[in-house]
Amino acid sequence: MKISLQDTAGFLAASRVPNLIIVVLTQMAAACFLMRVDLSNMLTVRFGLFLLSTATIGAGGYILNDYFDQKVDMINRPDTVMVGTNLGRRLALVSHVLLTMGGIGLGFLLDPFIGTIHIFSSVALWTYSVILKRQPLIGTLTIAFLTSLSMLIVMVFFRQFSILVVAYAMFGGIIVFIRESLKDIISTKGEFAFGYHSVPIVWGIRRAKLIIFLAGFAGVGLLLFYLFSIPDWTVRYFFIGVSVIITWLFLRLGRADRIREFSQIKKVIDLILILGLVSMVLI
Repeated sequence: MKISLQDTAGFLAASRVPNLIIVVLTQMAAACFLMRVDLSNMLTVRFGLFLLSTATIGAGGYILNDYFDQKVDMINRPDTVMVGTNLGRRLALVSHVLLTMGGIGLGFLLDPFIGTIHIFSSVALWTYSVILKRQPLIGTLTIAFLTSLSMLIVMVFFRQFSILVVAYAMFGGIIVFIRESLKDIISTKGEFAFGYHSVPIVWGIRRAKLIIFLAGFAGVGLLLFYLFSIPDWTVRYFFIGVSVIITWLFLRLGRADRIREFSQIKKVIDLILILGLVSMVLI
């Protein structure tokens, strides 16, 4: 199979390299700032292989999702479609298999528990791409859970429990749930054309908004938990600021009725995810 420069560029784009970097940095920050793992235990080949294994599982999942979503994406966002244009479909499928098997193999090399979690994540990502994302709510919940798992697995690697990691994982899962729910609203046109049954298609955009509101309230509840449980006022001010942003998003979401408005709200959600990573340094 001949691989061109265009295929390589398409592979890197479909792998969502910036997203993978954020996942790796989040795992490193969780270990360093939330779990207080000694730096000597982080600057090891073993920890580097762990980060690589989670990144390859994620990259494989992104490529597989693009593989099955090509037709929908050609309607919703044709300018950003990689699989089937810059990256051949056969090569995309081969890349997914190699990345997934490589990640699972590295996981078992490091720890049987890590390998088992990678198998679970890979199966969940495949099931999501093929079946679950076409169903209301369950697909969005799956991605939110896998986001939380990408942080919780750090505790498994170091064999160390941290309530802060659990709390951050829950908050991250909630924010990603909101983000994915917004994506469903934005992608309604393409998903409807190919028989998807997402929440805005089956239950309507108003009820999709209601679900986002409920998830947002849960996220604010977790932030209030931080405010009362962490004595550092720098951290408290930070999370008060995030709570204000989320409240502002509620107001924007209530008035939103156009795809452009939902897209703008989604960009702010992406910012909150990055702020969550930054906040770990303040803990």
